[in-house]
Amino acid sequence: MQRPNIIFVMLDTVRADVLDIYGGKTKTRTMSKIAKRAAVYENAIAPGTYTVPSHVSLFTGKRVKEIPSLTKDPMKYSDQNTDPFLVKSKYVNESEMTLAKRMRYLGYDTAMFSNNPFVSKATGIANGFGYVENLWLEDMVENNRPFVKNVLRIIERDRIRKPLIRIAYEISRLMPSETLNSIYMKLRTTLNVKFAKEYGFYRLDKGAAKTNAAISRYLSNSGKNPVFMFVNYMEAHEGYPTSLITKRYVEQDKWLHLSGLKGKDDLPVIKEAYSRRIEYLDTQVGRLVGILREKGILDNAVLVLASDHGQAFMEHDIMYHNMFPYNEVSRVPLISAKFEDGKQVDIRERVSNFVGLSALYDSILGIGIGRQDEVNGNLRRDNFVFSDHVGITEVWDLQLLKLIKGRSRYANAIYNTKKYHNTFATAVYYKNFKLVHFFNGNIKDKMYNLSEDPEEKEDIIDNNRGLAHMMARTA
Repeated sequence: MQRPNIIFVMLDTVRADVLDIYGGKTKTRTMSKIAKRAAVYENAIAPGTYTVPSHVSLFTGKRVKEIPSLTKDPMKYSDQNTDPFLVKSKYVNESEMTLAKRMRYLGYDTAMFSNNPFVSKATGIANGFGYVENLWLEDMVENNRPFVKNVLRIIERDRIRKPLIRIAYEISRLMPSETLNSIYMKLRTTLNVKFAKEYGFYRLDKGAAKTNAAISRYLSNSGKNPVFMFVNYMEAHEGYPTSLITKRYVEQDKWLHLSGLKGKDDLPVIKEAYSRRIEYLDTQVGRLVGILREKGILDNAVLVLASDHGQAFMEHDIMYHNMFPYNEVSRVPLISAKFEDGKQVDIRERVSNFVGLSALYDSILGIGIGRQDEVNGNLRRDNFVFSDHVGITEVWDLQLLKLIKGRSRYANAIYNTKKYHNTFATAVYYKNFKLVHFFNGNIKDKMYNLSEDPEEKEDIIDNNRGLAHMMARTA
């Protein structure tokens, strides 16, 4: 029998506990139907706290902390990270033996369909895929409005950005501090509104429909080899279509929320818009399954649904992702289903132990070499599972913040907030315990018993110092 097709669907930015599959309130008709007969991992842990580290870890099988391209201090090397067109960022070298490259050597046709700017050929994350379509690049850069393209060019090019910031600073020195505060906040909010609107942040669809159409075209021309396909959907990523819920303006700038410059009144609306996006994404996953069935891919296939990280809404004082690895960010959905003759095969398994998403590297490779024909509860079980936070990525405005923070309390608040969240941290999962270890002595480690306290509300480190030290040594 021919080895199965493998379809890996990355539901970017979906946290586990919001889904009805995991006891949440967001209804997912398609995914829930699949989950009923699938292997469902109740405690799947993202290897990183944002897109790049999680994807690099998944495709290389390495822990995030062990990948040199990810462990440079982002604020210290901010010029290298200010890269909206991704011309300076390379995270996976051509020589790296990626999962996709291994699957090609095993005779699989490999294809990637990405709605994420970081999941591309340019960054190296697509290395090994024989066919790549980056829908984000086409929609958000090549065909976007002039305002967006010009702003991105200014941000990306040091020789333009730095002189403009210097000129703005010199002008600001002529203003009283309160006037500077007012102007800074107004400009930041205005830029947020205009950029988000023209960039398409508020659309319900962020590329899923076009991606499904591209997948259909690709499969219509595919050969007889088994297929390893990776799909990244971005619907759950911020910003959110809050206009579906309220007519008033809802501020979605994470740094205004994190620095205390914005109250919590907007959070329920943002969370509701997040759920709406996931519900829409679920319908698109349903359409993808229909395409796969129509093209004969599900006659013999493994379908994996997962996420690269979650999303926080000020739980544990963190907002969105690329934040400290509390479960809002680190615990993600992971569902594996098997299909034969177009119908789903009964697995019906709930796996409760902690599993790192990067373990899928070995499991998928095992399917490719014929060692197994599904991803089930036998996914590698490590004694320790890690989720590494290697600093923030939103550093394009650091030069301006450094210049004016001494005269603007708003800029100072945002700068200090970015500096605080840039602290490297690792979540260590061991049995039913979790340690959040900070590599900065100014922030105290936290420890939780997740079987009794899944929302991580009670820090028990003082009564478990020995265990905490043992877990910290692995971090």
